[in-house]
Amino acid sequence: MDLPAYLIPSPDGVPWLTLLVLSPLAGILLVGLAAALRLDDRVARLGATAWTGVPLAIALVVWSRFDPTASAGGQGAVQLVEKIPWIQAVRVDYFLGVDGLSLPLVLLTTAIAPVAMLASWRLTDRVKAHYALLLLLQAAMLGFFVALDFFFFFIFWEFSLVPAYFLIQLWGRENRRYAAFKFFVYTMAGSIGMLLLFQVIYLSVRQAGFPTFDLIALGRLGLGLPVEGVTGTFRDILFAYMERLGVANVLGRYPLLYTSIAFWAIFIAFAIKLAVWPFHTWLPDAYAEAPVAGSILLSAVMSKMGAYGMLRIMLPFVPDASQYFAPVMGALALVGIVAGAFGALANVGGDIKRLIAYTSINHMGYVMLGIAAAAALPGGAAQDSRAIALNGVMVQLVAHGLSTAALFYLAGALHARTDTWSLNDFGGLRVIAPTFAGVMGTAMVTNLYLRGLAGFVGEFFIFRGAWATLPLFTALATIGLIVTALALLLMFQRLFLGPLNERWKAMADLRPAEFWTMLPLLALLLLIGVYPGPLMNLANTTATQLVAVFQRALS
Repeated sequence: MDLPAYLIPSPDGVPWLTLLVLSPLAGILLVGLAAALRLDDRVARLGATAWTGVPLAIALVVWSRFDPTASAGGQGAVQLVEKIPWIQAVRVDYFLGVDGLSLPLVLLTTAIAPVAMLASWRLTDRVKAHYALLLLLQAAMLGFFVALDFFFFFIFWEFSLVPAYFLIQLWGRENRRYAAFKFFVYTMAGSIGMLLLFQVIYLSVRQAGFPTFDLIALGRLGLGLPVEGVTGTFRDILFAYMERLGVANVLGRYPLLYTSIAFWAIFIAFAIKLAVWPFHTWLPDAYAEAPVAGSILLSAVMSKMGAYGMLRIMLPFVPDASQYFAPVMGALALVGIVAGAFGALANVGGDIKRLIAYTSINHMGYVMLGIAAAAALPGGAAQDSRAIALNGVMVQLVAHGLSTAALFYLAGALHARTDTWSLNDFGGLRVIAPTFAGVMGTAMVTNLYLRGLAGFVGEFFIFRGAWATLPLFTALATIGLIVTALALLLMFQRLFLGPLNERWKAMADLRPAEFWTMLPLLALLLLIGVYPGPLMNLANTTATQLVAVFQRALS
């Protein structure tokens, strides 16, 4: 298949992305073989954990072959492309590729999976099924980040719900059934609108003589970039289809109206996953009730699928509606930032996992603010400011994934020693567990925007970029910085400072295996904080090209 200049195949001809997606599935086969041979659960644990090194190694190979400066046709190049016809009747292609938006999240997914495996090391109930579901969830998330045809994109999006649901349902805490059901229903309900929208999109572009589910081609149409075989923009094509159906005669001849409907169908689907207020209420229950490994993958990776979907589909497909509703997105982001911060503060005497969950709502609010700022009306903002906001978003996604995974892992290690999640049951642990206190304190301060650590870099660039287009929301969002910092400091105080609770006087300090599990995460958080260049360079070309369309008033 001949590819346009902005789609670059693998230089060595090896289907690296297919191998990446299939590698966790091969791990499931090995776990199944261990079950068939009735091998000890320890063998399954060790094998599944070791196998997660295979996707990580492949992801590093993909990174080594990725050129972050490559661009063509007005966009950052999509690289290591694999594209073959799949269902000719409806023009579905097997289409995989990575660019500056997806590669950082691919690397994050493969880095977090071993931590989730190690967090389940103490599990004794249905061990092999648990590890198989973790590998299945990893495969679904990797597929979502590299699939560039909506058919496969949506399959991976929906299929990721299945292992996540069963992880919560089968290995969660007391309210696991409620949390699993709520998580599943929220996400599934949000997806219905997007699924229906893409049926309309397909019929629209088919009428224009270009039937496709190709996300890159459709995004180029939305951005007004040339696509071989079709003329006009996505907005024009959608409006022409509405005219043909007679809908425009009823609702009005306003192209922005129809792209606005498309915008809300896309936004709601991804805002639920990102836990944007008011679509966030599933998150505290799911994160708190899930097993520790589930909490790690849900918070560190799965929530990032919502942000990625907005960047991959919402901004390029409907830039006019994204710009028009940017103040609404900014307002929702601000409410989520403040609500998440105060939600965390309200739990300083309660459940440690619920507190960490609310800080995630706060952090994802900053991500939403950065996306809204990139799309907002010009207001004198330079293209660089918008690109800075999106670069900050990408760093924040990775930094939050690493730091939150560390916090949930350590919360699980604490629970394994004490059999309680309540912060009121602790106090003074620094005396008997100084290493634990030091490691958890380090993981915590990465969420406190401390200079020299990754969390500061991401949110600094989000604030720097957002100030140019949404200054009021940006200024008010600093409330969240202060309140979240207070909540996390109080959490540390409840755990490690003050008089020692005599119940825990024999509690073990952090074990070597636990320390070495945390060390790579903390090292990456420090490295990104001190030298964020390599990570920001991955996304910069794609982000800069994406935001160029927002330099003028579109609506």
